Amino acid sequence: MKPATSSTMDSALEEARQQFNEWRRTKTGRERIPESLWQSAIDLFHTGEYSLHKISKTLKLNHTDFKKQANKNLAVPQEQTPAFIELAPLVSDSECVIEMEDVSGSKMRMFFRGKPDPNLIELGKSFWRKPA
Repeated sequence: MKPATSSTMDSALEEARQQFNEWRRTKTGRERIPESLWQSAIDLFHTGEYSLHKISKTLKLNHTDFKKQANKNLAVPQEQTPAFIELAPLVSDSECVIEMEDVSGSKMRMFFRGKPDPNLIELGKSFWRKPA
């Protein structure tokens, strides 16, 4: 298969290729790829115009490393502890039981009859804020 020439490549991909070639020419030793160059490659991928394979081949990047870099930006951190949910005002003749258990196994059970006392709600909030 004939390698792609600069005349057939999109200008953005060609520009990134030139930036990587310039960096490779001027780097000393085994320097890590600068974050700005990784970001330009990732931006190309996120446009949806190029596949991981095409970008990694054109820019002479390790496909696995490039895939990790591209997916690293997509990771969404998950909340460590569940959020506390405030109770809506209860009708006077209603009952409610709330049981909570945190990741360390600590448990709390609250029973409300009628309107809950705001101090008990604060007690529940402090249960989730305590150190594990």
